[in-house]
Amino acid sequence: MAKKMPVVYWEINAVDGESLSEFYEEVFEWETEVSDTGFHSFKSGDPKGINGGIFTGKGVLPTHRALYIEVEDMNEIIKRVQDHGQEILQGPFKSGNTILAFFTDPEGHMIGLIQRE
Repeated sequence: MAKKMPVVYWEINAVDGESLSEFYEEVFEWETEVSDTGFHSFKSGDPKGINGGIFTGKGVLPTHRALYIEVEDMNEIIKRVQDHGQEILQGPFKSGNTILAFFTDPEGHMIGLIQRE
């Protein structure tokens, strides 16, 4: 049986995270919390929904929309991505109680990987 690797989070790295967050708050009436780093966390408010966030990037990665796929073994998935000729953009690196990495798929879409500790 195949391992389950669900999409668990989304984010938008924006040119102007404050304005973009305001847009989503007003259009979709989403509630948000803003951290002291300027990261806007959106809670879906629905058990079927996926939480996400919007922020102003700091130049490490280009502006983007990313889905995060939860994996059990980050190194195994990174190897598979590379074996398929795709580039690892950043990571893996530790962030809080998670390990993150980003890659591009064959059409250039950026995808995030998350492994919980």
